[in-house]
Amino acid sequence: MAVGVSFLLVGCPSEHSERDAWPLARDTGVDAMVLSDVSIDVGVIDDAAEDASRLDASRASFDEVLDEIASCDAARFDAALHAVAWDRGWPLDAGAGDGRWLFATRLDEGARSVSVVGDFEGWDESRLPATRCDATRWFVVVDAADVTTATGSKYKWYVADDGSYRAPAEATQYGFDGFGRFGWVRAPLDQPHLEQFPDFRSAHLAEPRAFRAFVPTGFVAGSSGAAHARTLLLHDGQNVFHPDAFFGGWHVDDALRARGDDVIAIAVDNASDRMDAYTQVVDDIGSGTIGGRADDYLALLEDEALPFFRARYGIVARGASLMVAGSSLGGLITLVAAERDFAAMGCGAALSSTVGWGSIDPSARSHTSLVETWTGLHAPLYLDTGGGVNGSCLDADADGLEDDGDDADNYCVNQQFLGVLERAGYEPGRTLERAWEPDAPHNEAAWAGRIGEALDACAAMGWRAP
Repeated sequence: MAVGVSFLLVGCPSEHSERDAWPLARDTGVDAMVLSDVSIDVGVIDDAAEDASRLDASRASFDEVLDEIASCDAARFDAALHAVAWDRGWPLDAGAGDGRWLFATRLDEGARSVSVVGDFEGWDESRLPATRCDATRWFVVVDAADVTTATGSKYKWYVADDGSYRAPAEATQYGFDGFGRFGWVRAPLDQPHLEQFPDFRSAHLAEPRAFRAFVPTGFVAGSSGAAHARTLLLHDGQNVFHPDAFFGGWHVDDALRARGDDVIAIAVDNASDRMDAYTQVVDDIGSGTIGGRADDYLALLEDEALPFFRARYGIVARGASLMVAGSSLGGLITLVAAERDFAAMGCGAALSSTVGWGSIDPSARSHTSLVETWTGLHAPLYLDTGGGVNGSCLDADADGLEDDGDDADNYCVNQQFLGVLERAGYEPGRTLERAWEPDAPHNEAAWAGRIGEALDACAAMGWRAP
């Protein structure tokens, strides 16, 4: 499916996968992890790229892209690397009747001898040497004679200096196996795969972040099947599919594999602004006031991310077909989205949610947490926590929140929030599901253990194909 996307060309792929370190005086349950014709301005990430020529990646010929890469001008190389990543994808296929492929990458400094290797050429470490532009930039043109098959072929970069194989960070389609991350030259249709679109610069939030997708077996973008797929939208995108993420990640792809092939999962990475983006009001957790940019993040999703994914894959991704899920602060922003009727979403799953945000500051009496401000009946909700309480849930400081007892994983304040939801009209078993995993910690491994239950609960409450 052709997608009209305009690009302001920018730097090379990067991934935001580090947590910010926040000193917490107590266990607050706040973790600090960090297209029909659609015009999306990807933005300027690297000032050096501002002077790069504009390349319309959807219309540029293979040779025009190659000219930008082979110029070895840093800004032009990076701009082309980024533009292709958001359109036809890496590696770049010259198309039928030509047979050439262009591989390009950014590697860490120090490499002197690099080649591209993969199933498509028998993993021969010397057959396809790459041209070195500078300390970090490499490319190689592969002819048809060197490609036994593109579809279903894995690839990596081989660095002869130290005999290491490097995962291709630029690969649009990728996966993980027993040797770690790899790129697909072109992903097979008989198994699911991951896709990424790096360094999106939003009009609403300054920090760049990647978009990702889990594409199920047999999914064909723009097909009638795509138009009838359910969609799962996830926050903290770099933590939900990757087995090398914190605590092994969420394994959402495994949960979906076990439940059929009718769900495409889309995700937006977090960035260093995570605690601003995922919170609806300001608060202070010990390092000064922070937060309150939820409206901007939801606008990023509504105005930029969802239109891109709809255009790219031909999915509906709204109404009853859309489920939104997140954990901790990601659970909080999921609930904020539900309350604000984001994309008329069909269900929200909030795991270990920080619903007390807005009242964590012990000196504040702002009464701005969702526990105190929630009104009305909105999308069906799945809520869960691990942890538990030693003794009773208490509101010792009389701020309206039962968050002063000896509890863990936001247990008490979520119990209080359940009562708020029921008084607002939510019905347990019909529009509200609650799960508790006693003593489960506040981390990705625990959420991986419960995401399947969340998927099943939302399906039971009406998350369905359009």
